[in-house]
Amino acid sequence: MLSWGKNFMPLTDFFLHYIPGYNKFRAVSMILVIADLAIPLLGILTLKEIIEKPTIIREKQKQFYLTLGLTGGLALVFYLMPQAFFNFLSGMEQAAITEQRATLDSSQVAQFDSLINNLEAARVSIFKSDAIRSFFFILLASTLIWLYGNKKIKSGVLTVSVIFLIAIDMIPIANRYLNNDNFVSKTQVNNPFAATEADKIILKDTDPNFRVFNTTVSTFQDASTSYFHKSIGGYHGAKLRRYQELIDHHISKGNENVLNMLNTRYFILNDANRQPVVQINMDAAGHAWFVNTWKMVENADQEIDALTNFSPESTAIVDKRFAQQLSGFSSMPDTNAFIKLTEYQPNKLIYKYQAATDQLAVFSEIYYDKGWKAFIDGKPAPYFRADYVLRAMVVPAGSHEIEFRFEPRVYFTGEKISFAGSLLLILMMLGYAGNEIRKNFRKKA
Repeated sequence: MLSWGKNFMPLTDFFLHYIPGYNKFRAVSMILVIADLAIPLLGILTLKEIIEKPTIIREKQKQFYLTLGLTGGLALVFYLMPQAFFNFLSGMEQAAITEQRATLDSSQVAQFDSLINNLEAARVSIFKSDAIRSFFFILLASTLIWLYGNKKIKSGVLTVSVIFLIAIDMIPIANRYLNNDNFVSKTQVNNPFAATEADKIILKDTDPNFRVFNTTVSTFQDASTSYFHKSIGGYHGAKLRRYQELIDHHISKGNENVLNMLNTRYFILNDANRQPVVQINMDAAGHAWFVNTWKMVENADQEIDALTNFSPESTAIVDKRFAQQLSGFSSMPDTNAFIKLTEYQPNKLIYKYQAATDQLAVFSEIYYDKGWKAFIDGKPAPYFRADYVLRAMVVPAGSHEIEFRFEPRVYFTGEKISFAGSLLLILMMLGYAGNEIRKNFRKKA
């Protein structure tokens, strides 16, 4: 029922809001992994009970045949009438088919319909094949259990036969998902993507931290760009929602100001021959910069809307929830002030700056306060969100060093708990071993 998701929202909402950890699932259907574990375990425990007490089959003969009828019968009904219970084209597919069909002329409709019918027939055939397969496995397993319950075979024969049935059931199914096609040479794994001439040109840039927007691939579904560069796009199943909203509202619409604030230094485009070429973006804002003004907005909706037309290098858009961070600060432009990135690591960024007056700095890095901590000259310093996704900080006048370190408390707490648990387990094992050795010495004495 939990795997129904949006089809049974009262239960789904209850678990999302009140059951710890449930909202960490990527999809509600992942709850089925519990059934994947529980159902085989229940089967093993049931088989153990039958082996220890074979008379249970004769004592509960009615329940045995009822169970066989329900499971085997259901598989047989699915085989005989699959389309009476299931649709083999999803609602989204049917809508897409209807839309596509409307664009075809009369000469193409028949061929298109034939293609869709063949697709549906193939899915029905696969379903029926698995249904009748399940029916025969249920029938064979039930026959073995009946023979053992009526003392026709011994427990050893039953156990070996069931293991054999499980093997011939699971191996072909496992091969559908993991087979020889999934094993590739070490060379191919080490070099999954071949660099294009455009990639090679960009790789000559020694700057440790800039971004690339590749328009020659499916920008937000492709991983090849991220293999070589820090990409504006790419794919991840756990992408930050705020960044996805930035994609939907601005990046996908080609908002140059947003691309500039993300330090998009290079674009990869197709030339007339459909070959990737490099275009450098001279307006990229860089790793970090000082802004002269800021615009306070009421909420996140206004914040993302304000990015439609603004100059990231002179103005920061700030949600009013961070107003306290700017309390008492007044901007004093300093044309000689500078800030630059001096060290880049995935979990540590170091900047050096110099300014004659206090400044408001914006960093072209995603704001994520659940792990990233800021320090000025080694001392903790507050920072806040600006421009919907970036980091900002009021920095004091002078020459200083800013460091961002990724130190999520949950990771370090978990690491300590894991260490304590491992240590406790080792001590228990040593204690058990010592106790057994002592017992053996006493017996010999």
